[in-house]
Amino acid sequence: MPARLPAMNKTLTLFILCTLACEISSAQENFDSVKVVPQKLSDHLYFLTGSGGNIGVLVGPDGTVMVDDQFAPLSNRINGAIKTIDPGDIRFVINTHLHGDHSGGNENFTHMGSTVIAQDNVRKRMSSSSTNPQTKEVTPPRDKAAWPVVTFPGTMSVHLNDEDIELIHLDPAHTDGDVAIWFKTANVFHLGDMFVTYGYPYIDYGSGGSINGFISSLDKLLAMMDDKTRIIPGHGPLCTKADVQKFRDSLADIRDQTLAALKKGKATSEVGSLPIASKYDATWGGGFIKGKDFVFQVAENLKASLPPSKK
Repeated sequence: MPARLPAMNKTLTLFILCTLACEISSAQENFDSVKVVPQKLSDHLYFLTGSGGNIGVLVGPDGTVMVDDQFAPLSNRINGAIKTIDPGDIRFVINTHLHGDHSGGNENFTHMGSTVIAQDNVRKRMSSSSTNPQTKEVTPPRDKAAWPVVTFPGTMSVHLNDEDIELIHLDPAHTDGDVAIWFKTANVFHLGDMFVTYGYPYIDYGSGGSINGFISSLDKLLAMMDDKTRIIPGHGPLCTKADVQKFRDSLADIRDQTLAALKKGKATSEVGSLPIASKYDATWGGGFIKGKDFVFQVAENLKASLPPSKK
C-alpha cells in the first residue's frame, strides 16, 4: 500500500487513510489463508500471486531473480513457493517502487542473502522520514535491511539464465522511483503500479508521482511492446499490450478533460464534481479510489503546473 499520501483536502485525505488502513488490516488478518500461486510464463519465468503486488520470478542455474516481494509476513511462504519451482537461492530482489505491498519483504530476503536492487529514489525515500502536509503524520525510515544496496538513476541491465533483463526508470508516474522490468527474451514486462487492473490507479503525489508522467511513461513503454508482449501488472491478472493501451487512453482522456476545465477557470473542487470520469466508473469504480476523487487529485496535480491566472 502507499507509503505517503498526496496533499489534498483534509476530508479526502482522511477518507483514503481510513480506506488504506482497513485494507492493510484486512490483509494482515488473513495472511494465514494466503496462497502464493505460481503461473508459468516460459521455461525460466514465472508470475506469482499472493497478497499485495504481483511477483515476477526468473529461475535458472545462475540464481533466482525476484521482482517485488509483497508483505513481510508472507516472506517464508513466498520463498517456499519459489523453492518448488527451483531450489536455488534468491540472488536478487528487484523493487518496482517503494510501497510496502511490493517491498515489505525486503528485510527478510536481505537476511536470507538476497541483494535488493531499485531506482535511486527508492533508497532515498526508504532511508528518510516524511511528514504528510495535511495530517502531519510522520512516516519513519524503513529498517536499514530493507534499503536497496544496488541503485541506479536511469536504466540498468541484468544478464542471467539466458535472459536479458532491462530495468527502466521513466518519468514520475505512480511514484518518482518506478521502474519497469523488461524480460527481453521472454517478451514480458513487469510494470509494478504503473499499470493496475483493480480500478482508478493510485498516484502517490507525495512520493513524486504525476498524472502527466504516468501517461508519458506508458507511451514510452507501449512503443517497446508488440502484440505478443505479456504484461504483469502491479495488481491483477496477466495482460496484453491492448490492455495497457486502453488504460493509458482512459487516463489521457480524464487528464485532458480535467485540464480543459481548469483552463476555463474552474476551481479544483468544481472540477472534481464534474462527470469527467463517469463513463469509467462501471469498470474502475470498484477500487478504493472513486472517480470524482481521482479527478480531484488529477486537478490538484495539474493546477500546480499551470501559469497563475490573470485578474
